[in-house]
Amino acid sequence: MIQRTGRLYLTVTMALLDGLTHGLAGAGAALHGTVLRSIAGSAGAALVLATAVASQHVAAAGCTSSVLPGIPPPARVAAGVPGFHASWYGQSGYMRLCPGESATAVVAYYNSGSRGWVQGRMGESAYLGTWQWEPGQDQPSVVGGDGRLGSPDTGWPRFDRVAVQPSAYVGPGQTAWFQFRVRAPAAPGTYRIGIRPLVEGATWMEDFGVFWQITVLQADGSSPAPTPGDPAGLYYRVGQGVLAQDIADVHEGVAREARYLRSFAGGDRSGRADAHVYTGDGTQRYCCITTGAAFEIVTQNTAWRSPGAAAPDTWPATTERKELSAHEYVHVWQHEIGGNACMLGPRWISEGMAESLAYRAMETDGLVTRAALDTFERRQLQNGTPIALRSLESSWPSDTNPFAVAYLAVDRLLATSGPLRLRTWCARVGAGADWRSAFLATFGESADAFYARFEAYRAQYQR
Repeated sequence: MIQRTGRLYLTVTMALLDGLTHGLAGAGAALHGTVLRSIAGSAGAALVLATAVASQHVAAAGCTSSVLPGIPPPARVAAGVPGFHASWYGQSGYMRLCPGESATAVVAYYNSGSRGWVQGRMGESAYLGTWQWEPGQDQPSVVGGDGRLGSPDTGWPRFDRVAVQPSAYVGPGQTAWFQFRVRAPAAPGTYRIGIRPLVEGATWMEDFGVFWQITVLQADGSSPAPTPGDPAGLYYRVGQGVLAQDIADVHEGVAREARYLRSFAGGDRSGRADAHVYTGDGTQRYCCITTGAAFEIVTQNTAWRSPGAAAPDTWPATTERKELSAHEYVHVWQHEIGGNACMLGPRWISEGMAESLAYRAMETDGLVTRAALDTFERRQLQNGTPIALRSLESSWPSDTNPFAVAYLAVDRLLATSGPLRLRTWCARVGAGADWRSAFLATFGESADAFYARFEAYRAQYQR
């Protein structure tokens, strides 16, 4: 039966009890945002002690957290497979939380193997581990953890172990109801965490693509614009020791850029691409670099840890790290369309394109404003040693702040056309056209004519 008292649902479901005790019988009937605690005895019996969760919790005036309906189990699952195995068997609903609010999630796994899971015994105890795509295998998350590597302390066994089996023994044919707490980050948006069951010290069990999605509401309780998920065909490799927020920033920056390219630049890349995110050992010259269809982010590099664009009158460092990630993703996009001819030169076009498309994605999604971009751009141009745009075809002296010059040039180039022409230019040079001929055919003016027009514009812009 279900008794409703205000906003609290108290559930004790006989069908669920029967499903917990006998495996498959009717266990999906009551996964509806509720929190379940299962204790199994050595003979395989299970007892639901109590089930209580606030389906809605008022965090502050104007914002109310809630839990969506649960996801029921499949009609059939495997059983008696030799060794350690697990089948996903339903879960509580995704959350819509106010910033800073916490909630408990529940996911059921049916022991479809021939061996039991024994709590506390290495090589036999079942856990849920962090998994692909975000944050990645054995990586920390911004929505839960044990306080290490920048994860919030929500009571997980470890930053990379979301939950441990709740009962002392889960035999073949029984179901374990794993519980874990999540906490909403401060920034509104969509957050995801991939999970996969494992037997610690023995093996990962089946990957059913399970993930949790947490929507963090605006302060007034309204829904934020959804944060896009990872683009298809991009494979992440994250090294040990990378902080949770760095992982989240890379994923978000790339995902926002991929959406922008799909919407405004004629489409995203489609082939396989790879991203390597790691702390580095201090010898890496750059924080961010792309080679062909792969890019690297070095999170302990100064340019990543303390990005120069971040300031009180522009945007936070975490936003700039998203832009840095988006910038490198544009290079991967360039390479797929036009190879090295597009990605590597002339430098002011290739780098200016990556800067312009990255910041345009951030501006479109409301992470930066045009006014803040102008503030940053003017400061960079004022502080840099003056250099003609023509000189940035092949050289890239750092004291000139060349990224700022290149960004302004491409931004001016696109002022009356939009980003779709950049794709056209990349395709032409990728097919073997001389870059100057491709420039004239694409933008309707020669490179020399644009140089003259740009220098006059820059002189006026910097006044």
